[in-house]
Amino acid sequence: MPNKSIVFLYTELAGYIRACMEALAKTGVDVSVFAYPVNAEAPFEFDAENSLVHYYDRNSHETAQLNSKILELKPDVVVCSGWIDDGYLKVLSKNKGLFKSVVALDNQMPATVKEKLALLRATATVKEKLALLRAKIKFGNLFDYAWVPGPPQVAYAKALGFSANRIFEGFYTADYQMLSRENWDSTEYFPKRFVYVGRYVDFKGVKDLWKAFNALDKNGWQLFCAGHGELYAGRDNSPGINHMGFVQPAELNKFVAQGGVFVLPSRKEPWGVVVHEFASAGYPLLCSNRVGSAAALLENNINGLSFKAGSVKSLMQVMERMVHKPDKELWEMGAKSKKIASVYTIEKWVKTALHILN
Repeated sequence: MPNKSIVFLYTELAGYIRACMEALAKTGVDVSVFAYPVNAEAPFEFDAENSLVHYYDRNSHETAQLNSKILELKPDVVVCSGWIDDGYLKVLSKNKGLFKSVVALDNQMPATVKEKLALLRATATVKEKLALLRAKIKFGNLFDYAWVPGPPQVAYAKALGFSANRIFEGFYTADYQMLSRENWDSTEYFPKRFVYVGRYVDFKGVKDLWKAFNALDKNGWQLFCAGHGELYAGRDNSPGINHMGFVQPAELNKFVAQGGVFVLPSRKEPWGVVVHEFASAGYPLLCSNRVGSAAALLENNINGLSFKAGSVKSLMQVMERMVHKPDKELWEMGAKSKKIASVYTIEKWVKTALHILN
């Protein structure tokens, strides 16, 4: 009996999703991936040659070629990352019924009552309202299942018309082997480090973070920022702020092993896999109320603190609370982060993929 076959139609690959795909391939499933070159702001380096997964450059396949290649692969399941690629959608539509089709999405419904009411009004949010309606009409019947990161996206998938038994959680996870905290939890002194990892772009709130840190009574704490982007050239080089540039996945463990409190000040963040990565590494968390993954991974006052997105004052206040917490409490918060993060694992991701395949 031939092996099961799955094809992923992706945009840009990151380390965590490749780890999932590699783990799935190790079970004997034939895994093929079409993807675009990596983002210049997040230039991950991959060793595709020594991989069990078959990788194909999306730019080298026009729609007709893409269709022919997918038919040649004879997949049992095709997973499409969102719906921004018309070529992907045309192939799925043309071959509807030949294989199970799955949409992987991280869209979420409005978080606040004000936003939910706004979505119902045909005012400034008409764009969002029409986008949801368009997605429901155009894609509701194109996919058999939805595979989403967590609870915020489940509500969105239901709004598109997917019933509960056609929705799977846990599409985004973290590579636990890359993020061990064993090198930094052997001392009674908690590292006085705030850590940010992400792109240097405005919606990530990095400028808010720099301002909040500068206004902070630091008490010996420093801020370490890793990443790149359009704001990097104008980065804040005030005392105590350290810019590491982009850190490759292979080097990330060394960076993580130095410990601290992770901060994600995004003004917009559908999910935020990086929160899962640092939670799994045992970091206390500081997340804005616009970070989707915080709904699943941050329990306020248990393993971290939430703050209002876009508010420098709110961010500064939660950072200050961390600065003045006893080391023992910070260690305990980190341990709770790791426990909470264990709900979403690569093993669970593989199990879900095998369930859909069978």
